[in-house]
Amino acid sequence: MKLATLKKRKDFILSNKHGKKFHSINFIIQEYYKSDDITHRNFFGFTATKRIGNAVKRNRAKRIMRSLIIALLKEDKMLFKEKYSYVLIAKQTILKTPFFELYNQFKECLSKSWLKVF
Repeated sequence: MKLATLKKRKDFILSNKHGKKFHSINFIIQEYYKSDDITHRNFFGFTATKRIGNAVKRNRAKRIMRSLIIALLKEDKMLFKEKYSYVLIAKQTILKTPFFELYNQFKECLSKSWLKVF
């Protein structure tokens, strides 16, 4: 499954400046409404800073976050709001946490985002 990913710095900055943030122990989710998007697709961005570690660890953290998104999209596409972009920022503990626990934390953060809508 091919994800629509954010590539431009401008999109990451907009998400950080105007998006809603949801914190977890292992990552931060930034949710931003893309009003200029005509395709109704969700876009995803992944960030792992140098605090995580060297390039190998940062890439591993991004692969973990990417696989979380793919697993959730396969389960239920309705978890993600239409026309929104999501930026995931890794924290240091993401590399030591089991995938199942990350999966549950991510679903919990998404449910918080839906609660803020209603």
